[in-house]
Amino acid sequence: MRRALLVLLSLAACAAQTSHNESDAYFPAPLFDEGENLSSENCGNEKTLNQGFVLVKNMRTKSSDSCIGYTVISQRTFLGLGDCKFNKNDTTDLRVFPNNCNGRETEEECIRNSVKVLDLIDIAISPTDEYKLKIWITEKMPSVISPLCLFNRDNVIDSQLQRESPYFEWTPHWSARSGPTNVTSQSNCSRILKRTDLEYLKSNNIRIQNILCVGESHILYYILINFYNGRYFLRGVKHDWNQHFYTDILPYIDEIVRHAKHIYALRPIPQTKQPRGFSAPDNLSFPNCGRKLTSTRRKRGNDDSFEDIQPIGHIFGGNKAQTGNHPWHAFIENEVTGATCGGTLISPTAVLTAARCLYESKAEDFVVAVGMYDKRQRGAPGAQRRLVSSLITHPKYDPAEHNSDVGLMILNERFQITDHVRPICLWNEDSNLARGAGTEAMAVGFGLADNHTLPDKLQEARMPIRGHKECYLSKRKFFGRYLRPGDNFCAGYTNGTNTCNGDSGGSLSVEKNGRWFIRGIVSFGIAKRVMFAGEEIPLCHPNHYSMFTDVASYMDWIVENTPEISF
Repeated sequence: MRRALLVLLSLAACAAQTSHNESDAYFPAPLFDEGENLSSENCGNEKTLNQGFVLVKNMRTKSSDSCIGYTVISQRTFLGLGDCKFNKNDTTDLRVFPNNCNGRETEEECIRNSVKVLDLIDIAISPTDEYKLKIWITEKMPSVISPLCLFNRDNVIDSQLQRESPYFEWTPHWSARSGPTNVTSQSNCSRILKRTDLEYLKSNNIRIQNILCVGESHILYYILINFYNGRYFLRGVKHDWNQHFYTDILPYIDEIVRHAKHIYALRPIPQTKQPRGFSAPDNLSFPNCGRKLTSTRRKRGNDDSFEDIQPIGHIFGGNKAQTGNHPWHAFIENEVTGATCGGTLISPTAVLTAARCLYESKAEDFVVAVGMYDKRQRGAPGAQRRLVSSLITHPKYDPAEHNSDVGLMILNERFQITDHVRPICLWNEDSNLARGAGTEAMAVGFGLADNHTLPDKLQEARMPIRGHKECYLSKRKFFGRYLRPGDNFCAGYTNGTNTCNGDSGGSLSVEKNGRWFIRGIVSFGIAKRVMFAGEEIPLCHPNHYSMFTDVASYMDWIVENTPEISF
């Protein structure tokens, strides 16, 4: 028995060693949904090979395009390659027909099943303009058109000879399919390609890691399809039928999905970024940071049964903050626009906030208060107010996409460190969110509270950090677009406890060994239209998770731009 076990372990080790060449690039599996993890509902079924391809026709000139691989991937999206002669300017005259119509636009059935082209988006495969993927967006296609599934596993299986997961080369124009073939490793590609193929790759600066080669090169086939668990998955497409290689769509899944309609995927999770040590003792960003005057009041029932907690109090399920509980929270007022935001004191001269709070504003527009717990008592003992000398917004901040939502306010005068005014500690661990998922964190702010009322007193709410997968699966359409692992993450509940309008820029902090560390910056969330002050406006949706900028991923930028803090 022991000998048999050793043999099995040895075989498993050999399989692991031969399954993937270390010199080859690794592309992780995309996450579309749970279960079969399909990119489009009921994609890749038995009808796909006959009804998963379309014909594009210019209705003004009556010409059709010979673009290779017009491959349907959802009921509103299909793929083509860069040899397509149509461009974005043609879209108003283009219609899409089922592939079996063969351009016979006079046939009543074909006309009835045709749809308009709405948009055309190019995805660059190489630095040249010659080699690109084209994403075509259309009206909703009829049910007679059946989409292929986008490949949903990693590329390790390419070098594994799995009978249950064969590859086929396919030509939609003639409905021709090659016999089962094997995808060879990337490192073996350059040895089996023809000289003309290698010259093409070199002249267009195409990386060998982004193409696929099959064991026996064939021409005339346009698409590489994988068959697995009774479904057909699109894996590769050709630019030219003479080529002996395919463009691997796996490295471009994220970009394809972002432009596609009716397809959503979780973006790739980057490798963990290791922390750098701070200069203060015990690896702290500022001496004696993160200490509170009073002990934190814990909300009852905060255990693993997060969804069973009923919302109470304010900040959509939180409590009024006790004086001294958040001596780093900054109340930011734009005296020109009247807008308010939150922020976090990280040094006596710097407040960390969201870029959205600073965008298109001037430093002289702002006043910052720290140690204030009641807006009606702005001159209360312990509260301090400062003007701002400069604003620093992250250079990659995009107000449309909400990425890199992080900024700094540099003050014109130091805050005096007291029991009521004290910097929080910057995050001093690595950026791995998986280990932090489920951790209870604290959000604070003066933003809208229950029933969209505007509170005078500072509010706090305990909410757990959520893993990227859990966040994405809770609302795939929204988080598939805006959740960017390594840039932001989500936290909160789906029962009414949430951050809201006016809380942006504030902290989501975690307690460790009696100190509080900022882990996230309140950024944005899903909105719903609510009647407010006699007008219907978009406000926070309390039944969805909120988004937070990932402080751990921006530590280098924060420290580089913050006075009095260094590694």
